[in-house]
Amino acid sequence: MGRFSATEAVTRFRARGRSITAQRMAVFRALERAEGHPTAEELHAALRDAVPGFALKTVYAILRELADLELVEPIPVSLGATRWEPNTDPHGHLVCDECRRVLDLSVDPTVLMPLVRRAGRRFDLRGASLIVRGRCDRCARG
Repeated sequence: MGRFSATEAVTRFRARGRSITAQRMAVFRALERAEGHPTAEELHAALRDAVPGFALKTVYAILRELADLELVEPIPVSLGATRWEPNTDPHGHLVCDECRRVLDLSVDPTVLMPLVRRAGRRFDLRGASLIVRGRCDRCARG
């Protein structure tokens, strides 16, 4: 699928009979412009002045809708706020335990699937996630 596209989000929402509100469009555009892996709080901070009365709860709801449509993915980093992945191409993540920065790792996590099969488990594979934890280059130099 690739990088998040506001146009694709509009198309998918409309195909499901969902309206395109000013709040949804604002989040779509913010995600399209986002660098890295934004949190709902970061998106909200970027949008609250542009869209009066925009609640953080609304940003979370829109992100969950986008995740249901497989346009973004929550990154399970277990370090504070959930980070959202606007790039749905297969890849892994490097997570710094010190500064909490999340970096993309160019590897297809589905390479791990043969390990599941070899374990002899009956499991309907849909995907895989690879998260490598440690200290980033900035913190290691620190």
